[in-house]
Amino acid sequence: MSVGSSGATSLWAFVIGAVALLIAFGYVKSRVTAARRRAERQKTLPFIWGPLRGGARYDVYLSDGRLFEGVALMGTSDPEDRSLPIGDWEGLLVLGLASGKRAFVRLSEVRVVVEV
Repeated sequence: MSVGSSGATSLWAFVIGAVALLIAFGYVKSRVTAARRRAERQKTLPFIWGPLRGGARYDVYLSDGRLFEGVALMGTSDPEDRSLPIGDWEGLLVLGLASGKRAFVRLSEVRVVVEV
């Protein structure tokens, strides 16, 4: 009996080891593929690195078609802050309107930001 259970144990160890190796191989391959695609995209159209500037004016287009024209980007709300009474959102973009008031917009709703 002892010999049979040892064989079953080593078979399970082999199966678990093979699955772990396949997972590691898949992870490495996906990272290499993503890096290769990024390099190819970079050749075609370079990435622009640069943050949105504070104090500049922007037109902000939302996914529902609304447009905020000539607003200042004031920042984002803290997604960990639970003091907002309007629900547990993933974080809000704070826009400074021309009237001096602020607008809070879901980050996931912003589609285009154009510097004016």
